[in-house]
Amino acid sequence: HWELNNEGPPTTISILELISTGVGITVLSALGIIGNVISLLVLSRPQMQSSINCSLQGLAIFDTGVLLCALIMLGLTTLGKLIHWLRFYTWVIFPFIVPVVYPLALIAQTGSVWMTVVVTIERYVAVCHPFKAKSLFTYKRSRFYNIIITVIAVCYNIPRFWEVQRIEIWDPLTNSTVYHIQPSSFRENKLYFEIYYIWMYLLMMYFLPLLALAVLNTFIWHTVNQANRDRQKLSFRQRKEISLSIMLLCVVIVFLFCNITAFLVNILEYFDVYWESLAHCSNLLVTLNSSVNFIIYCIFGHKFKQTLFSIFCKQKLQRIQTFTSGTDRGIWIRFQSNRFRQSHLHVSHPERREESVQL
Repeated sequence: HWELNNEGPPTTISILELISTGVGITVLSALGIIGNVISLLVLSRPQMQSSINCSLQGLAIFDTGVLLCALIMLGLTTLGKLIHWLRFYTWVIFPFIVPVVYPLALIAQTGSVWMTVVVTIERYVAVCHPFKAKSLFTYKRSRFYNIIITVIAVCYNIPRFWEVQRIEIWDPLTNSTVYHIQPSSFRENKLYFEIYYIWMYLLMMYFLPLLALAVLNTFIWHTVNQANRDRQKLSFRQRKEISLSIMLLCVVIVFLFCNITAFLVNILEYFDVYWESLAHCSNLLVTLNSSVNFIIYCIFGHKFKQTLFSIFCKQKLQRIQTFTSGTDRGIWIRFQSNRFRQSHLHVSHPERREESVQL
């Protein structure tokens, strides 16, 4: 354990919390935000315009929100207990912003979960019912689905804005006022806690989405396996849809793996059981889930890689070509200039040329 006794109230932080929350979440959040911003830049290009990419844009936006909130609420706050220049943030700024950041984090998490479900539904229709895909999932309709998910995520999490409160406490050890965040009386209401905080959260965030993902991806996997047996008979478009489905299947597998620990933590909370190490691992895995999609797109998305290369490498190649063409032009001008001088000398002094020939 690390102990802090300088500024702020006395604090003890475990090695696991430092590594998983302080370092792990901070690094993953920073890298994940960069990856999601690049993904949004690539997916929003005109050549990438499609219904599935529109849904993936929505997923990237919600994942970025999750990572920003994780960085603000967990990563920087934990590091602020040890790093001198972050202590003011941990003990003064954080207690004032957490009543707003906390519900925003849950809005982003809800949107991320259900956008994953929407992406899976789109893949299910495209693979298992391809003739209905063009009518059910157009680019405009996918944008409408993104708006619907956003509205649902916001409306469902409105009560979260009244769940936590900031209180002031006089600390005799530091001889100063310190701020603490604690559950509000609204949050501690027994009926609210059992119905909304526990069971509706489990239903909305785990039972329904996990069931939908399990069932739909089972059908997708079965269809893909059947198609691979007759791969030579498949058209180019069908092969493209199958490879895209495999990529998004990897996204779902990572989602299920990273969220299973969070599901266990919430189940244990209902029985008043708090397992600290499991909670730290859960937060780290949820952060990982929101930051890893860019890597999956780069590994399995051929068109994604092409577009990414055209965005970041085309400009560099253009600069190199411009420099090279400018250099070649300068050489050509100098060559022409030398030729002109030589011809001018030969014309101006014909007698010298004759003398030299005679010699």
